[in-house]
Amino acid sequence: MLYCEKMTPRRLCEAIEEYASVDCGKLARRPFNRFKAIECAWWLVPSAALPFYHHGKLYFDWADKEQSAIACGFFIEKGLAPEVAAVYPSKKGRSLIMNDSWQWNRFRDACADNSFFKMLRIAAEKSKLEFELHVRGGYVDDPGLFDPYNDKLKQDHFIFDLDPITEAVKYRSAKRDAMVLKALNKARNFVGLRDAIIGFDADHFLWLNVFLAVKFRVCPPEPPPVEQLISSKDIWSQCLSAFAGLIK
Repeated sequence: MLYCEKMTPRRLCEAIEEYASVDCGKLARRPFNRFKAIECAWWLVPSAALPFYHHGKLYFDWADKEQSAIACGFFIEKGLAPEVAAVYPSKKGRSLIMNDSWQWNRFRDACADNSFFKMLRIAAEKSKLEFELHVRGGYVDDPGLFDPYNDKLKQDHFIFDLDPITEAVKYRSAKRDAMVLKALNKARNFVGLRDAIIGFDADHFLWLNVFLAVKFRVCPPEPPPVEQLISSKDIWSQCLSAFAGLIK
């Protein structure tokens, strides 16, 4: 694992913004917790409006409890289907209902025609980095209390290691608290992953977070050899820029 020149998710987010904004237009930095902005996770979002569920975006977080590594990458959310809008009439509930503006629709189509996996292959070939996929999901019981980023929700959370060259999908771990993402149990390659994602799209009440990530170690006090260090500019140009078309 390479070392990153930035020491926290916030600082990496700030650095990537400079380069990503050139390709994606103006982006807004959003903290996971504004009261703990220094140490929390951050998003880069193509809008200053809240909430920003409907956008494809970049996400930056700690990769471990020891905060010795940072994970960053493309983040997308599937909301609730328009068919269930009558069940969630409140303002908060309406914000969870998908419409044509949700970038999930483009992501689903990009999975269906394999263009998303082509983006992933391009990023892997240019960067030589290892990719992992996080898929987290569950049903929304009470929209007034629902926070899709709350780790205490009753949700499933699968983590896969991806090999974009062979298209292999290797299961790493899973938390099966809701038992609603069972289709992922059969995913062994990109075809299986694609079929599972398309299948989830048909579940009207299912909320889904998808995070495609690369990880970097935080630099120690003694700088590592230059060949073990990757700059923020290279993280964008060699890796994350491949997904610029979905950051909308």
